[in-house]
Formats: sequence, C-alpha cells, structure tokens
Amino acid sequence: MKPTIVIGSTDADFSLFARHILRQTGFETLLTTSANEAIAAARTAGVRGVVIDGRVANAVSACGSLKGDATTAGVKVIALVGANSARQHADFINAGADESFVRPISPDHLLRALHSLSSLSGASQERLSCGDIEVHVLARRVWRRGVELHLPRLEFAILLHLLKDPGRIYLRHELASAAWPAGVFVDPKTINVHIGRLRETLTAVAPTDPIRTVRGVGYGLAVTGWSETEALSNAP
Repeated sequence: MKPTIVIGSTDADFSLFARHILRQTGFETLLTTSANEAIAAARTAGVRGVVIDGRVANAVSACGSLKGDATTAGVKVIALVGANSARQHADFINAGADESFVRPISPDHLLRALHSLSSLSGASQERLSCGDIEVHVLARRVWRRGVELHLPRLEFAILLHLLKDPGRIYLRHELASAAWPAGVFVDPKTINVHIGRLRETLTAVAPTDPIRTVRGVGYGLAVTGWSETEALSNAP
C-alpha cells in the first residue's frame, strides 16, 4: 500500500497541484476542504501525513485534535501559513504541527518535508547535549540533570539550534530562521520572550542559567568555565 497524504485546503488549484506532485513521487492523496474532513481522512488506513492550509476554518484546532488523539497522534502534520502569519505559525507549532511553511510552498520543499517526516520512525536515535542538558532530537524530549522538561515547540526549536554549536552566539534573526518558517517576520522582542521562557524552564530544575546573553547581539549556550554568577546576571 502506498503511503497516503491528506490535503486540507479550500484552494482547489493548490489541492490538485499537490495531488499531482505527490502521485508522481509515490504518494496517494485524499483531498479535503474542512477541518472535520481532514480529521476523518487522517484516520484512514495508510495515512502518513496531513498537509493543512491555515486558511481552512479551525485548522489549528484540527491540528491539536490530530495530535491529541491516540489513533492519529503518529500522523505527521505540515501546516501552511501566510507570509505575515507569525502568530498562526506559533499556534500551529504549539498545537503539535511537525512543520510549518509559508505559502506558496515549492514542490521541492513539500516533498522533502514529507519524505523526511515519513521516514522518522526508522531513523536513528540522535541525541545532542551540552553540560547537563540532553535532547533526544527525533522524540523531541529534553532533560536537565536527569529531569525531563516539557518545552513548547518554538522553545524546543531554539534550544536545538543553540545545541548545534554550544558556545557560539547566535544572532536573533538566526534563531528566528531556525524556529519560524522562511518569509515570516519575527520581531527581535519575540525572540527575547521565547528565550526568557526557555531560560525559566531550564532553571526550574537547576539554579545555573545555561543561556548566555550578549546584549545587542544574541544568545548562546554556556560552555565550561561560564560562571553561575555571570550567567544569572544575563536577562533576555
């Protein structure tokens, strides 16, 4: 049985285009035009993913329903948002979406995302760590000093980016690019807010602040030798 992708969109041109592209690359498709239809279709045998357009009424709620239902929690969700919809992107990510892209999405981007997501179950168990912080990348799980932490998707994406090169200071726009889809404007103050939330979660289980702030520049993870006094003096 070929893997099936549910397309949820009221844009007929996009739906037909996506179906053509997906069929050419080995996917079957189910076309839907409402949130309820997308949820029902996702319960069909063989469905591996749902591509849902943010213009569909109750699209974010549908994403949350899919991820909150044991029968569809493993179905990968890709959300499509408008170029000026940073808030909707955040809503989708917090509702459990696996990826979010700005419309219009190129065929290559869509196919790469679908193939990547559909192969996660057989991928290796990649882990990243820095000091007492450990992240299980594919399972999206985080521990500090052995205590598991629960991070919203945006904070997880920011932490994951910081872990890729501990000690490096990332500019705010670099962190925005790592956590938000291309084309979405993210105010630097928004990055500060999410860094603050990430910092609060990480310091809830250990007093040392692992996030280094370079004022006017950006943020990075503290490496060996970063003092607790200096770390605690940094605020986003």
